[in-house]
Amino acid sequence: MIKLGQLLQSLLLALIVVGIFAAMARNAYGFDLIGSACMGIAVLFLFQVVWKVIGEHGILNRSDIQEMAELVLLAFLLLLFGLRAFYIYIDFGEIMLYSVPVLLLVVYTFIGYDRVTLTKKENASLGQNLIFFYSSTGLFLLSLSTRFNALWSMILGVAAVMVAMPFFISILRRQQFEIKGKSTTSFQFVVASKNKAGLLFIFFISSALYTGLSQFDLIPEIENSTRPKNYIELINQAETGEEKKTDGKYHHEKYKEAMNKFLERHGNK
Repeated sequence: MIKLGQLLQSLLLALIVVGIFAAMARNAYGFDLIGSACMGIAVLFLFQVVWKVIGEHGILNRSDIQEMAELVLLAFLLLLFGLRAFYIYIDFGEIMLYSVPVLLLVVYTFIGYDRVTLTKKENASLGQNLIFFYSSTGLFLLSLSTRFNALWSMILGVAAVMVAMPFFISILRRQQFEIKGKSTTSFQFVVASKNKAGLLFIFFISSALYTGLSQFDLIPEIENSTRPKNYIELINQAETGEEKKTDGKYHHEKYKEAMNKFLERHGNK
């Protein structure tokens, strides 16, 4: 069952990558692939939670609870990302999008503390590397939760990359660590862990790399060719807190309503 879940997760992640490249190539189906894959992974994570409860027959220890909380929050975050990819907005969606990363930060604080404490007993150097890894992941989560303030989000994102540098250097040097009589690298150890911190870390690093390269026009931006550019810009302004609601609605919501009315009138002619 675990191997099947890993296979499905890998396939859905590959689908997201394909969707990103399709969106960069201005193909309309790119965002559909991204949204579908995000929702698919969310469902997979929730199924894993249910399977965990059934498998443990109701007897759950601290690590089980941490793992389940992580999966539920990640599933919820992916569901929100999926809805955004389809341009579906729900009430209090912005608040939830900023709150879930904070809750994940709390969960990863406990997970990181336990992992670092246990690992340090067997290999102090690897344990120190994990401190940089989990600290960087936490800063990335804070960066995501402060997207309503573009400056703070950028500062926290840069800080996350800087904090991760010792972890990166260890990977580039292929530094080996002895754990339970076996030799492993920092990256292999993180990937082999039960939690999804490694997956989340890769997502954040990839996002930071993409943002940097796209800002310097080294790679094309991800755009939805089926949506007007002005509409996308209005959405970004609402998401980053640059715009407040007027008459209970954001400008992008009013824009969409006007656009739909225009299309309806045009279609009836």
